[in-house]
Amino acid sequence: MGIISLFLFFSSPFALLVIGVLIYIIINMKKDQKTSNFKITSHTLLQAYLYLVSFVTLGILIIGIGLTSKALLSYKFPIPFSYTLDFANKEEDFRNEEGIPYGEFQECYFGREVMTFYERDFCFDKSIRKTELITGVSLILSMSFLFAIHQYSISKIKEEKVDLLIKKAYFFLSLVFYSFLTIVMIPFTVYSLADFFLFEPTKDMYVGPSAPAMNVTVMIILIPLWIYFFKKATALKEK
Repeated sequence: MGIISLFLFFSSPFALLVIGVLIYIIINMKKDQKTSNFKITSHTLLQAYLYLVSFVTLGILIIGIGLTSKALLSYKFPIPFSYTLDFANKEEDFRNEEGIPYGEFQECYFGREVMTFYERDFCFDKSIRKTELITGVSLILSMSFLFAIHQYSISKIKEEKVDLLIKKAYFFLSLVFYSFLTIVMIPFTVYSLADFFLFEPTKDMYVGPSAPAMNVTVMIILIPLWIYFFKKATALKEK
């Protein structure tokens, strides 16, 4: 749930929405200042670009950290802690009322292997760990590099040339975004942890417990970010 929301947010339509909101806030705040020579300069647009890319790359970086931790934890802890597994098929479920099989029976399809947890057989594709680990590390390296470059460029802007409205908009939008995600992720993570540790399989179940690994990692990252942007936004409110 929380991770899917992150992916959806950073897809093209949502990225464009953020750009639109940012531009709208800046223009209206500029107009409210009632400056007679109101205009958006190239320097203003450059700062908007730097803050926008910083916002997007930080979000994707969190996704990369989450995927990497999810894959790595699956080597240290039981696989259901990182991946929600399907129950393996039972042969009796693939027969009609006369006992004739519907087709060739396989416990697991699509190249997945049978693994036993909670005294029940599950299906798991081991290759997914390698795929997600490579994806996560790639996102961490690329997004960390891009985020660092744009933050460095922001730090090099002279104090008298900093567009305070853009800076405020960046920290306010970040505060709203990360506070919303944290509020959603805390109960969702608690639920997935409880579901994992208290899980008891029954005959009518088709999937295992909710995998809490990635949720826990993302929540641990989100809480400090929420606090950080709250302090920054609070400090800027008097300027």
